[in-house]
Amino acid sequence: MAPGIGKTLSGEYLQANLKNGSMVRFYKTITGKLFLKLIVTENLYFDKTDKLEIQSGSKSFYAKDVTQLEMGKATGYYVIEIFKNYVGTLKEDGITGIVFGKVETSFTRQDASQIRQIAKCFYESIDIKK
Repeated sequence: MAPGIGKTLSGEYLQANLKNGSMVRFYKTITGKLFLKLIVTENLYFDKTDKLEIQSGSKSFYAKDVTQLEMGKATGYYVIEIFKNYVGTLKEDGITGIVFGKVETSFTRQDASQIRQIAKCFYESIDIKK
């Protein structure tokens, strides 16, 4: 389900399963829009809307008015639209943590490395398929 659109879009995705049970998915729709879906297993605040900060080393990406949606009793997720230049940042630095509202969730070095690898593959697929 695409945020702000209210409908399901067709496309392709790549995903990385993280050590703590969380997951990161990069989506490219058939219209060329890019989305990031973060599936989290801790700091669950279902249906709460707030600012989401995605940390990549010393850099941060901010998304306003993001709602954490419920996927299951112990799993929530965020979906945000991203741009190619941000995928470039992720292929260099990965995701080291997220802050939703005022609560921070850290990612391990191994998780950040997995995210870097998948972001690199996704970035290359964006470059090839214009």
